Amino acid sequence: MKRRYKLSENWELRQVGKPDWMKIAKMPAQVADVLLDYGILSEDFKLGWCQEAQWIADCDWEYRYRFHKPEGKYCRLLCKGLDTLVTISLNGKILREHDDFYLPESIDISGQCEEENELIFQFHSVKKWLEKQKLPVHLEGAVLKCKLLRKPLHDFPLKNGPEESNYQGAVPGFTPVGVYDEVVLETWDSAKLWEVDLRTDLDGDAGMLSFSVKGSDDKDGPVGIRMQVEQDGELICSEEKIVKCAGKQFHEKGCIKISRPRLWWPAGFGEHPLYTVRTEIFDPGSGEKQDWCQKQVGFRKVEMPVPLAFIINGKKVRLWGGSMDPIQGYTHCYHRERAMRVFDMVENANMNTLRIWGEGIPLPDEFYEEADRRGILIWQEFFMGYGAYPDSEEYGKKCVAEAEVLVKRLKHHASLLVWCGGNETILGAEYAGKIPFGDWIAKCAFPKLLERLDPGRYYHVNSPYGGEWSNDPRIGDTHTYECEWQYSYRDYPNFISEGLRTAPPARYSLEKIIRGPLWEEGYDTRVTEPGQGIMPENWRQRTHLLANGERYSGDYWEYYDAADADSLLYSFGAAYGMEIKRMGEQVRRGSRQVTSFVNRSKGFFTCKLLDTWPKIFCALIDYFQEGYIPYYATKRMLTPVMVSFAKEDNIRLFAVNDSAEDFRGFVETGIYNLRKEKFLKREIISVKVEQGEFTEVNDLSKYRFFSKDCILYARLMTNEGEEVYTDIDYVDIERHLPFKEPELTVGIEGDILTFSAGRFARCVEILGDCDGDKFGWLFEDNYFDLMPGMTKRVKILGRHKYGIITVKAHYSSKEIVVVYGGRG
Repeated sequence: MKRRYKLSENWELRQVGKPDWMKIAKMPAQVADVLLDYGILSEDFKLGWCQEAQWIADCDWEYRYRFHKPEGKYCRLLCKGLDTLVTISLNGKILREHDDFYLPESIDISGQCEEENELIFQFHSVKKWLEKQKLPVHLEGAVLKCKLLRKPLHDFPLKNGPEESNYQGAVPGFTPVGVYDEVVLETWDSAKLWEVDLRTDLDGDAGMLSFSVKGSDDKDGPVGIRMQVEQDGELICSEEKIVKCAGKQFHEKGCIKISRPRLWWPAGFGEHPLYTVRTEIFDPGSGEKQDWCQKQVGFRKVEMPVPLAFIINGKKVRLWGGSMDPIQGYTHCYHRERAMRVFDMVENANMNTLRIWGEGIPLPDEFYEEADRRGILIWQEFFMGYGAYPDSEEYGKKCVAEAEVLVKRLKHHASLLVWCGGNETILGAEYAGKIPFGDWIAKCAFPKLLERLDPGRYYHVNSPYGGEWSNDPRIGDTHTYECEWQYSYRDYPNFISEGLRTAPPARYSLEKIIRGPLWEEGYDTRVTEPGQGIMPENWRQRTHLLANGERYSGDYWEYYDAADADSLLYSFGAAYGMEIKRMGEQVRRGSRQVTSFVNRSKGFFTCKLLDTWPKIFCALIDYFQEGYIPYYATKRMLTPVMVSFAKEDNIRLFAVNDSAEDFRGFVETGIYNLRKEKFLKREIISVKVEQGEFTEVNDLSKYRFFSKDCILYARLMTNEGEEVYTDIDYVDIERHLPFKEPELTVGIEGDILTFSAGRFARCVEILGDCDGDKFGWLFEDNYFDLMPGMTKRVKILGRHKYGIITVKAHYSSKEIVVVYGGRG
């Protein structure tokens, strides 16, 4: 019988050469986690000020675990995440030399355990190891030296202006070390499951569950295999087989037919039912269960008429989401609470896809199980990052071994949609004018592996990739760095897998991450020469782009000159939000000359969904898991059925339908004059849009001309009068527009806030405070414009059940305070 011991307690840690051991509260824990618990590192370290932690990377570290001899004939040690250069010893004997962050270790220690045992993990300094290494001559200047080691790129400091930093935001850079995932002892007496491979397909109305079971039995006799399928706790079907071992090994394949399974749908398209498949092996004589494995699967049919144009269960599905960086910077240990908050904010933002970034870290099974439960599709990249790589056969074999582990672990998940060969490995080399050394790994080795292990699922060579060059917007996917690069064909890209602009987080987050006052005395926002700072110096210290940062911001100069921190924050946030609206709406509706689903833009991912360390860059969700103007602008832009104005040779109103069903309704649209506070034009038009398509609703050329102190307005409604979406667009830059006191009214009933305004209200901000805690709030919408005469309802989400809600429109002098939950 199998026994599984998760080694989570009674570990100790010390710096090699030091006599004293520190008790570890709970494993997994990296060295920095333990030093934080002991107060050796301060909370400033967690906020990204890493000067005090630099010495960690210079040292070797030892983990110690003592245990009694476990019960069972056979025993293996499973280490799921070791970072990175480790000597593993048991009772003074070296078991393994480990050198790959992305590869787990499975070590047979049968017969090696004594009555009392001591397990040692000695972690060696990767900094010192790299200092001793030399790149092959042909790779010098083309490949980052840190790529000689299979460890995340952003664990290594880079030169960024006057001091070392890193792309993720640590100042200076920080190199984690230690155990970041579970350590497990498994014992068994005779028979063991080694691999259970599941695949689901649809054959008409029937679901086909194919399985492949591999195992061993030292008795070299018959083994019983039992496959059970449950749905919502109810047994759907069960199948048993008796198989014979050949050379103490067995491998059995089969297929289970499930009548009319419930279909698994992506978020926004339906429910996400899952089936639990439990695989057991047992002794045919005694019936005793000897080992088991449990996985969840879903039934869905994925078609792809052209690359990246997905049809799931017969519905056209375009991908909306974000690039998923590591959830936490100072440690690679998984934080479940932070992950659940990300999922909540992804759902709230109308996203259906997460891109697991190739420069990130492996995520545990429970993350993908949560994606299955919520219907969030996964674009999974193999762990390759920006620029060229070592091109040796030995190095390629390591990358393939990592990919094989990942594919076998994840391929049964209903949420898994796309495999990808990494992030910007080819683009980075092209941009630097270098040969893309190592590109054969993504172009040849990974496809060969997937042909063997997961045929039929789409593989994308790299992100971005396609066309005449890797970032060609017309074919494949593109990263929108037009803020820095000039290139052709960017207006109607095929698929935006990174949409990029920069803005600081909300004020209460920014206050936590900078040093010094929020508004430095004497600071002037005017830019009078190239390269001049566009934000206070202590803000710029928390950007990863100290030089040319202004290129990455939106058109912040289109807003009124900032005289204080709040107005400067607003101009950056509003400019980023405006760029999301422009770029996103263009992708949503596509070119008016293109009408076919397969020829239109197929998706949009924001460049950074979340911040790994506190910083100022482009993430929609900051380090403290808060959303500012860009987050809510993205949420509105991704509303499944929407209307938007295209201001090109003339002005047109379009409707787009990326929901699950055809849409029938009407739109109230017109032109509203801000100076006069009145409609100049207003009409109601019926709207019909098929699922997955778009249509032109109105041509405003019939209005001939109107003054630029007007806004465009369109409110989409169902035939039953339910509001679906409201679009408010500007025909001039904001600094030219007059905004009056909006006469805002706010009410609250339960967890619903109600808003109305006597005059136009620009950027209505909602803030929460629960006994002094401004963090952890989430709103159904925020930072929105409000037309006079409209009523808007916003649900209060997040973790707080009571508090004080403060509401203020940007150009208003008045704050409105309401009490939520009866306390405050």
